[in-house]
Amino acid sequence: MSTFPRAFLCRLLAVLLAAAPCAAQTQAAMIASEQAIAASTQHERETVGRFLVRADVQRQLAALGAPNAAERVALLSDDEVRSLAGKIDSLPAGADSGVTFLVIIALILLLLVILDWRK
Repeated sequence: MSTFPRAFLCRLLAVLLAAAPCAAQTQAAMIASEQAIAASTQHERETVGRFLVRADVQRQLAALGAPNAAERVALLSDDEVRSLAGKIDSLPAGADSGVTFLVIIALILLLLVILDWRK
């Protein structure tokens, strides 16, 4: 490595190291328990609200005879909303995994039958 790039790199690193403490200034403060609980409860209500505005959920609720579910959710207590949000968060993210499992088992059995038939 020649002298110029090495000197330039050393000077650049020195400037960056000197400026690093000034660049990342953070501030921490204590918050009350009530504020943390209120933020958590608000987040859980938003989770349930986002779930209710989905089109497939709207269709299913209408088919079950509950088209005004959003009004009912607004009347739920904090514990009920927390329980409902926990159930929403634990739902699988795709289609029904039971059908996928059955298809995989059927393919494995079919493969075993074909391999056994060749012998």
